[in-house]
Amino acid sequence: MKLFFKFMNKKDNIVLVFILVLALVQVWMDIAIPGCMDDITKMIKTPGSTVSDVTGSGLIMLGMAFISLVGAIASTFLSSRVGAVFAMRIRGAVFDKTMDFSMEEMNRFRTSSLITRCTNDVTKIQVVFSAGLILLLKAPLEAVWAVSRIYGKNWVWTLTVCIVFVIVLAFIFIVAKVVRSKIFEAQKQVDNVNRVNREHLSGIRVIHAFNAFDYQEERFGEVNESLFKASRSVDRRTGLFAPFMTSMMNLLNVLIYFVGAFVISGAASGDRLQLFSDMVTFSSYAVLVMSAFVQLLLIYIGIVKAMASWDRISEVLKSDISIQDGADEQEDKKDGSIVFENVSFEYPGAGGYALKDINLSIKKGQTVAFIGATGSGKTSILNLIPRFYDATKGRVLVDGKDVRDYKLRDLRNKLGYIPQKSMLFSGTISDNIAYGDNGRFQATLTEIKKASEVGQAREFIEKKEGGYDAKVAEGGKNFSGGQKQRLTISRAICRDPEIYLFDDSFSALDFKTDRMLRDRLKEVAADATVLIVAQRIGTIMGADCIYVIDKGQIVGAGKHDELLSSCPIYQEIASSQMMERGAAV
Repeated sequence: MKLFFKFMNKKDNIVLVFILVLALVQVWMDIAIPGCMDDITKMIKTPGSTVSDVTGSGLIMLGMAFISLVGAIASTFLSSRVGAVFAMRIRGAVFDKTMDFSMEEMNRFRTSSLITRCTNDVTKIQVVFSAGLILLLKAPLEAVWAVSRIYGKNWVWTLTVCIVFVIVLAFIFIVAKVVRSKIFEAQKQVDNVNRVNREHLSGIRVIHAFNAFDYQEERFGEVNESLFKASRSVDRRTGLFAPFMTSMMNLLNVLIYFVGAFVISGAASGDRLQLFSDMVTFSSYAVLVMSAFVQLLLIYIGIVKAMASWDRISEVLKSDISIQDGADEQEDKKDGSIVFENVSFEYPGAGGYALKDINLSIKKGQTVAFIGATGSGKTSILNLIPRFYDATKGRVLVDGKDVRDYKLRDLRNKLGYIPQKSMLFSGTISDNIAYGDNGRFQATLTEIKKASEVGQAREFIEKKEGGYDAKVAEGGKNFSGGQKQRLTISRAICRDPEIYLFDDSFSALDFKTDRMLRDRLKEVAADATVLIVAQRIGTIMGADCIYVIDKGQIVGAGKHDELLSSCPIYQEIASSQMMERGAAV
């Protein structure tokens, strides 16, 4: 609950108090109306009463009903506003939290689940807040107030109402206990549907290419069927509430009048009119109490769903972040050096080391490359520098300082990272090249053009309609693989970083473009440190030092010519690629 109230401010609390006051006014009016009916009944049996007397009481009842209506409209408006603001804050908090997630947390919370929690789960809470808050405040007050009015009126009627209420409460308790677990299960199935649907949409080209429509339909059909069964199980049980409560309300009315017939018939003739008046009043209040239960039941399922959603949201907000800011502030030292001291690394839950005893020292201005078989650990080495993961053992130092001592923002502002999978964001080409710190708010169009020229992207950018203002579709789907790769390289160049991290970032480029890009990069970033993970020897043969990685260990280090004569694994890679490309390598 402490986390819940964290999203409420002083203004919201004042609004909630005002909503409570409005609920009290509504209840007071609703409870007072049956009292007016009792007054009208007494007027009818009082000698000398006139129609105007009855009409006056009727007008008072009408006024009370109008006041109740105005209160209902005002409270609904305010609760809707509070609910919308509350939901906005939760969505913002979840989004901000996920921005701090490292790769470990992203692997623990699936992307589809995080999207569901930030949208569907928040909406469920908002609906309860907007539509159910008034009922949640009004119904208990109405029930207690109505009971206080009928208590002691007549023990026979009171006993009748109590028996019906016991039956209702027992039914609610039994069904609610079963429904709660079913709702949690249904929420999990929503995650699965989103996961499969997201894979289908992002992999639509592969599905088309392999004619995998039937397979995808079967996958989606399975998770869709599971969601259907879970939802149906919930709906079947909650569907019993409305007919059961309606039946109980009707039964209560029948019983009150049935018992009342015996009570009135056994009374003296002078008391019968008063008893009849009491019965009508008692019936009205009893129905109000039952109506309060119905209102609570109407929001109960929504509350249970909202509680399940809140638990899922709380799980995200309370999760520990494995990669935390260091204590040190940024220093002026910028020598671009990178050192690995006895570094070993194990992915969470992997059950084995991806890197073992890595020692290397890279100086400012050097170009260093990593090559090896797929899964040998090349990308893992690069991931430790920006702290996407932390080393399990040993230390990684940048500019002579342990990366864990840096503020994350300061550390990553030193780096120009080009990922293995090119990622573009919806917007314009300029937005994507001038992105993030040292980018969007600082880079000029001249700097953007220079970066795109070095990244070999300027030619195709200027051919596009709109040039640098041309639209980029979600994920850069309106660009080819090579174009996306050149844009992501241009984005890193625009930052003018101390250190470049190329994670197999030249794979989609032809040999000519690859060579031109690396030559231009040497000109504009001569003082920068460059780390390249590559599969092609042609990309890295000019590096100052090449590290050959095999099974998470360094098995060779040196220049291209040295490795050709001293490292069997490098020889195998070179031989296989030269056989394919001949002297082009």
